[in-house]
Amino acid sequence: MEKAQKIIVVHYHEIGLKGKNRGYFEEALRQNIVKSLDKAGVKYSRVARLSGRIVVYPDKDPEENEQKIAKELNYIFGIAYFSFGWQVSADLEKIEKALEEILIERLSAYGGKNSPARFDEPKTRRAKTFRISAKRSDKKFPLTSEEINQKVGECIIENFQFSIFNFQLKVNLKNPDINCFIEITQDGAFLYFEKIKALGGLPVGVSGKVLSLISSGFDSPVAAWHIMKRGARVDFVHFHSYPRTSKASVNNVKELVKILNNYQSRVLGILYLVPLLGIQREVFSKCEAKYRIILYRRFMFRIAERLAEKIGAGVLVTGESLGQVASQTLENIKAASAAISIPVFRPLIGTDKEEIINEAKKIGTYDISSQPYEDCCSLFTPAHPETRARISAVEAEEQKLDIEKLTEEAMEKTEKVEFKN
Repeated sequence: MEKAQKIIVVHYHEIGLKGKNRGYFEEALRQNIVKSLDKAGVKYSRVARLSGRIVVYPDKDPEENEQKIAKELNYIFGIAYFSFGWQVSADLEKIEKALEEILIERLSAYGGKNSPARFDEPKTRRAKTFRISAKRSDKKFPLTSEEINQKVGECIIENFQFSIFNFQLKVNLKNPDINCFIEITQDGAFLYFEKIKALGGLPVGVSGKVLSLISSGFDSPVAAWHIMKRGARVDFVHFHSYPRTSKASVNNVKELVKILNNYQSRVLGILYLVPLLGIQREVFSKCEAKYRIILYRRFMFRIAERLAEKIGAGVLVTGESLGQVASQTLENIKAASAAISIPVFRPLIGTDKEEIINEAKKIGTYDISSQPYEDCCSLFTPAHPETRARISAVEAEEQKLDIEKLTEEAMEKTEKVEFKN
């Protein structure tokens, strides 16, 4: 009798809509899964693309590493949900036999005459109902999904060895204790009992590379996470005013990038640290105070644009949210962007602070972003910053500065920080 092989079935959503490019997206997701499992030290014989799914074949029983595997898969964009399950031949008799054996083992874990003593009575009472949820993607299989549901359900009720339990297993289609999922494909039948929700989105790397401006606050790490979810690989640039400010912001940003790199483990993002202090001193001594913040932002954009061109990033990403602070009014955002030609993506532009903080908690950056720090914009901050900057007025202030010299000096002093898994 064929023995069911334990597997992990990975399902995606958006990739299935990609038409002729679907194979490219599937392979990117497969490679991202491989890299994440390797990083976690999970041993497997292969990770395969099968019938519109990614299937992982562990060397050992996946239940031994279930928490570790689940943790890694929950970092991977492109996965809609995944399941710990079994694979058998797409044959009704073999499916019924395998499911019967699996259910005996599973129900024993819930309780009964032969169940281990560690399982409590509430679990015994809970496992009294089931349903079959079959899905047939292989249309050559002789039965429809509904017919599979009916025949497998009848088989379980009629042939299951209930004598070892203290209860009768019954069908409940609306709220079953155990939902038996069966997927019939050209590569066999996949059986599982639980769908573990994942991040969704697109596999990191399929949408090219971007450069994200990052501080140690809440907003920019969340913005970078959002752009990763759309399939972009992210490198980072952080502007600092050390030694006039402490190294806290730099150290915090390094920790934030480590966290964010968990979501793009196949190719880890690089962090570029740019000293802004020389530029700030020039702006402080030569320009009207109310324009300082917007002038800082324009220099940041210029430097980031040159860096993006150097590393092959096609877009800049910021954590700006409209109206949140003085530099993020519509006029100031426009004035800052006018200094460059590269596109700037702002994933959080319509998001409020509470939403951003909640997302920071979800993705794991909240604790570090909560720590006190001095960012570069806190240095030489004017009492009354301009909130409705006109581009012509800002450009007039910049006539007082040697923009090219200041930009090049900052580029030359930029530090590159690489990370390892």
